[in-house]
Amino acid sequence: MPAKIISVYNQKGGSGKTTTSTNLAGALGLRGYRTMLVDLDEQGTATLSVGAAPDERPYPAAISNLALSPRPDREISKYVNDYDFIVIDCPPAIKSAAPSVALLISDLGLIPIAASGGNLWAVQEAKKLGLEAQVRNPDLKLRSFANMNQNVTIVKQIFEAAAGDDELPMLKTKIGFRTAYKEAEVSGATVLQLRSAKAAHRELNDLVDEILEVLEERA
Repeated sequence: MPAKIISVYNQKGGSGKTTTSTNLAGALGLRGYRTMLVDLDEQGTATLSVGAAPDERPYPAAISNLALSPRPDREISKYVNDYDFIVIDCPPAIKSAAPSVALLISDLGLIPIAASGGNLWAVQEAKKLGLEAQVRNPDLKLRSFANMNQNVTIVKQIFEAAAGDDELPMLKTKIGFRTAYKEAEVSGATVLQLRSAKAAHRELNDLVDEILEVLEERA
């Protein structure tokens, strides 16, 4: 079977796209799935993060930087029979056409929502981008999820507002605002490779399980 393709995107920087992409791809790799992480962001944060992994603890997925490719969709299509999952880390759509191109070849458009008013606006723009892509790619599924969650009233209100959008179903799993994710990023790891990050282990595994269910894969 060809790879399932997941595009992680949002109109706004700072929503946790790269953290989501690197942890999701790594988690799938640790479960035994043949997984490739594609970096489409010219900043190359995902590539730099994965490159920090030491030889004795390699990052558990392949990495391909296609940020400068004029046709990343064609490049990605070359790999669909070699992997079970391809996770695409997209740049902010407001600056690049790459997310639109990625969504046209994706099975799932995953939108991380950070708790700020600006992110709510950005999510609406990201949803619009996804709905436009569904016209040409009717098999594309769209989901959002709460990222950098905190037990603060305004944060809860923002996520409740996002959860009420029937056109963009929200996953149940909330990813917490934890230093473990930053620690993993700077060491070229997923949080699952940090022994002390038990709470992050649980929520990341829950997120992966939900995504597999959406894609009708066995969790």
